[in-house]
Amino acid sequence: MDATRTLYISTERGLMRGRLNGTLDDLRPIGLERYGKAWSVVVDHRDPRRLYVGTTRGGVFRSDDAGETWQKKSEGLYFQEVSCVVQHQATGELYAGTRPAAIFKSADYGENWTNLDGLHTLEGMEHWTFPHAPFFPHVKAIGLADRNPKLILGAIEEGWLVRSTDGGAAWTNLTNGPEFDSHSVYAMPDHENVFISTSGTGVYRSENGGDQFVPANDGLHCRYLAQLAFHPAKPQVLFTAGAEVPPPEWRRPEGARPQFYRSENQGRSWQALTGGLPNDLRAAPRVVAGDNAVPGWVMVGMQNGELWLSRDFGESFRRIASGLPAVFGITSAGA
Repeated sequence: MDATRTLYISTERGLMRGRLNGTLDDLRPIGLERYGKAWSVVVDHRDPRRLYVGTTRGGVFRSDDAGETWQKKSEGLYFQEVSCVVQHQATGELYAGTRPAAIFKSADYGENWTNLDGLHTLEGMEHWTFPHAPFFPHVKAIGLADRNPKLILGAIEEGWLVRSTDGGAAWTNLTNGPEFDSHSVYAMPDHENVFISTSGTGVYRSENGGDQFVPANDGLHCRYLAQLAFHPAKPQVLFTAGAEVPPPEWRRPEGARPQFYRSENQGRSWQALTGGLPNDLRAAPRVVAGDNAVPGWVMVGMQNGELWLSRDFGESFRRIASGLPAVFGITSAGA
């Protein structure tokens, strides 16, 4: 029997919510349209009706009723362009990454935020940048370790990776091997010293806690990558999706020519996934997501507003939505 799940879809024009059980039904906007892009919704670790989301023009918002109403929760968050929000599933602590590049922490479910200002004295930060005006870098993604709340990782666009091993007091810029244009970073749940990062030029792996990274692109043809998706119970099986070219080349007649990928050896090599996918996909993948409650699920959201779902670990995909605003985040929760 298919699982019934609620999908929260973050787009360039606010949030949408739908009910997925065979088909995606009751899909409708649930707010925040006037605050620019909304990044992935975080479902609270204790209360599935409590949600958090970062926006590009309004800071962080929280809902206590599954998205029916929203309250701005940005006290102490003095940069309002938020590019990612994550929560540690054991402690409940929230982290928000921003532009200009900074990481803020909340220990009270978003009521108050504190800048982890050790990041601002980091050696190498003067090299961080962004290719478009006003050229300010941002924290594109934050990675946490399930069993070690003191470990915090950040992917800087553009500025390599950062690591704190003491809860954010002190930081190291991880420049030995990873790509300057970093898109995501993860500490693997079965071995927290194994870090994996996606980027604008492929995948990079470290087996020594980030001190050195090496490319891990065997089988990857499309290397302008979105995030990784994996289930904690199967940490050797990873998924990602990428475009053949970076933006703005997605506007060329043949588009981004994307591919979806799976690795069965924790990112050491990759295979392209084609089941159920048309041969002429053109839009760039912007988000890849899994579902911790449903191990086989993989979801990919596209720049053209399409949403693709696999229920069988990537063996086959089907399109469950189209015509949405550009999709930047997908979060699945209990129905």
